[in-house]
Amino acid sequence: MKTIKYHEDEEIISDNEEIIEDIASFDPSEIVVFSRDWTIETIFSQIKSGNIDLNPKFQRRNAWNDHKRSKLIESILIGYPVPEIVLAEDPKQKKSFSVIDGKQRLLTIAGFMFPEKYNYWDKPYLTNLSIKSNLNKVSYSDLENNPGLTNEFRQFINASLRCTIITNFKENDILYDIFYRLNSGSTPLATQELRQVLNRGEFANYLIEITNDIQPLHLVMKLDEPDKRLRDIEVLLRCLSMILFSDSYTGNLKVFLDNSMGLITIEWKKYEQIIHELYGRVNQTINILRDIYGDYSNIGRKFTNNKPEKRFNRVLLEVQLFYFSKLDHGLINHTTIDTYMKSFIKLCQEDFDFRNTIEASTKNIENYKIRFSKFQILVNESFGCKLDINPFKL
Repeated sequence: MKTIKYHEDEEIISDNEEIIEDIASFDPSEIVVFSRDWTIETIFSQIKSGNIDLNPKFQRRNAWNDHKRSKLIESILIGYPVPEIVLAEDPKQKKSFSVIDGKQRLLTIAGFMFPEKYNYWDKPYLTNLSIKSNLNKVSYSDLENNPGLTNEFRQFINASLRCTIITNFKENDILYDIFYRLNSGSTPLATQELRQVLNRGEFANYLIEITNDIQPLHLVMKLDEPDKRLRDIEVLLRCLSMILFSDSYTGNLKVFLDNSMGLITIEWKKYEQIIHELYGRVNQTINILRDIYGDYSNIGRKFTNNKPEKRFNRVLLEVQLFYFSKLDHGLINHTTIDTYMKSFIKLCQEDFDFRNTIEASTKNIENYKIRFSKFQILVNESFGCKLDINPFKL
């Protein structure tokens, strides 16, 4: 299947801005920010001891290839400047750090030095080096143990990287703000990556693990591999949260997703089986929607001129999964599907209020009320049922 991208960077920037708009005001006066020049040896020691959390489960979501990784190692060997690493000290555990910016660089170093644990490189040796061409096909073990490479080994482990450390912050909103500013003007990272870092634990690991292989959701999003910027995980989190906690949504998407992930993380033993069963129901529902819409790529798309648009619409998928996951699937047949599709297309194309709710910001709770109300009526009239489960009643 060919991956189709529709202005991915613009979509991520738009999604990030919507999250950033939900940041609560904070007083930055007490934040402490300082920098240290740590040697590669020191940085690796911090990683190996677990003081810098890289979470090996992120490794498959790598945006770099071995050529780019090799270039970083070469730059360190030469003494070229390398972008700084930004770390946040865990308020609950001093000298323990989360990575705000620079995870790919740190994984590159850790995977080169300790490939047995950090299986980040395709092949953990240097390739396509232009200046240090004598080191092509050289691994870290070669550097360390080959007497002819002693100088290069010392240059590498004694090279320093600037690490900026953020501490004495009381709210994670500060880190979202810093994360957003760091990514402005560069290849954007989705805020879900930061959310995963701030909510380390079994639920974060579960979200990574279940989406590390192609799932029905990837087919809906037209992805042929796990998303390197974790957009697949954020969409899944939104859908799971909406099904479980929709009655607590007040229009602040950031708070809603943070609270949802935080609660499940803290009470994982309570929610583990619930999440497993709900994820299975989500996949089953997506497959049913595929039968209704004719193709995975038509799910979560509004219709224009009687055809589904190419661009994926997250809020439309939310409401589709919410209702069809709770609909008696025995009511779905050729006749009811035909009735539903005609009414759905009409709703998208002729109902201005509904269309506006799937094109406007998620911040407006009124949009949720209108969207869920109209979609509930659509489902009830099409399938002859009497669902009364709208959490956003007008």
